Amino acid sequence: MDKINKVAVFGMGKSGIAAVKLARQKGLKVFAVNQGEPASWYLQDGLDAYLELSDCFSQEEFKSFHEMDEIIISPGIPVTHPALKSAVEKGVSIISEIEFAWREVQDIPVIGITGTNGKTTTTTMIAELLKKAGKRVFCGGNIGVPYCEMALAKDSFDYAVIELSSFQLETIREFHPHIGLILNIFPNHSERYDEVHDYARAKFRMLMNMNQADYLILGTENAYLKDIESHPSQKMMFTKGELPEDFRNTFNFSLARARGEHNESNFYAAYKVMEILKLKKREKLMQDFINEFPGVAHRLEFTLEKNGLTVYNDAKSTNSLATTTAIKAFKDANCPLHLILGGKLRNEGDRLLPELLPYKGLITTIFSIGDVTDRLLQELGQDFRVIPAKDLKRVFALTQEMKLTGNLVFSPSFPSFDQFKNYVDRGEKFKQWAKEILD
Repeated sequence: MDKINKVAVFGMGKSGIAAVKLARQKGLKVFAVNQGEPASWYLQDGLDAYLELSDCFSQEEFKSFHEMDEIIISPGIPVTHPALKSAVEKGVSIISEIEFAWREVQDIPVIGITGTNGKTTTTTMIAELLKKAGKRVFCGGNIGVPYCEMALAKDSFDYAVIELSSFQLETIREFHPHIGLILNIFPNHSERYDEVHDYARAKFRMLMNMNQADYLILGTENAYLKDIESHPSQKMMFTKGELPEDFRNTFNFSLARARGEHNESNFYAAYKVMEILKLKKREKLMQDFINEFPGVAHRLEFTLEKNGLTVYNDAKSTNSLATTTAIKAFKDANCPLHLILGGKLRNEGDRLLPELLPYKGLITTIFSIGDVTDRLLQELGQDFRVIPAKDLKRVFALTQEMKLTGNLVFSPSFPSFDQFKNYVDRGEKFKQWAKEILD
């Protein structure tokens, strides 16, 4: 590779700002490019400590991409972006923040996790299990902490556990996980990929530098496994709902707080990593972890248990598939299931009844909230016990009045923008009110 002296970082989200900081630490000349006038974003996250305002540009005014030695792009910016046309034509290297960080910390073994569903949960599980085993772990990537932060940190680490999106993987070059996990492939990101197969190919780029000394853990919910069946890595396969008997007989999931077949598959994938790394006392570590792990924030997250009512926060649920996945997690619970549904209506054609009817025998109560409160009462009221609470906070007062027991699951199935900033705000408020009123 030719010597890199001058770089542009395109996109000033978390990963872009971290890339700027690392590039400046390396002594490179850096230009920061972002949407909007620089004065509106220059002071965010301490960027002004690393760059002069004169080195910051809007994407419309920066005309020098083709003059760079390298360009580091944020995940949301495709290589086909019009602003990059001249750089692409000239053959300027365009990489992700993942690739940029890798060059600085490639001596630390990487466990890379990708797939459509379950990435964040499995990434978190692996990182927390390794910490329980006494390892020093950096956990980052698509999970919300830029990989560059590892290169910027003064700490030493035993492992880097990195969640990887298809967008990030599009522009890797030498990035090389020692253990790779591809959990599943489902249709997604149609705004970026014309075909699902193109999306799968982007995911499979994680394997491009892996070899026979490396390990690949593969979920079989993937229509394109033939593409990688000849890859030289050491492969291990698993199927959700059909995990090996020796695994299911070794571990007891009856006390798990992170419920459902999908989470059992995530636990299995995480355990295979422990096996590959030959961690000591891994069976005990795993069982303790199964008993303790509450789930990832806002994804069927255990919140509290009080007076016979166990509360779960699934605020990230914005569609019926997410809600039915949550319902399935309680199919063997042998106690009442109370759902909280509602939010902002996407379009007049939205219907929940066809999706919920197969679970009529499981669902005891539905609390409807938000803009769709009355709509849900009208649609579901003949087949389910629906209580129009309207306000999320009021649900908790109602559960106390009704002296409900069993599982209370907030899996709204609709977007949050009627009453909240986003699903994170919705989930945090839910947990806050649950603890204030019930605990």
